[in-house]
Amino acid sequence: MSSHTLFNLRTKRNLEINELTELLNKKYGTHYEPHQLWEWENHQHEPNFKDAMILADFFDTPYQMLVESKYKEYQQHIDDIDIRL
Repeated sequence: MSSHTLFNLRTKRNLEINELTELLNKKYGTHYEPHQLWEWENHQHEPNFKDAMILADFFDTPYQMLVESKYKEYQQHIDDIDIRL
């Protein structure tokens, strides 16, 4: 996740981590714990694709912003492929 993306999205809406956790769980039927969101915000872990899609939908933002390092890694793999006809 790019530097402070989730933190910035959350604080822009004046939400505490606990509040965001409750809203996500209620809206999407997830079972997040506040520590998970904290870990995503503090670069301990990156959300998987499903979680990134949920966050992107909630914040109305492109999912790529939330999985930037994986997105760049996959893009690098694609760029490294040499296809010759």
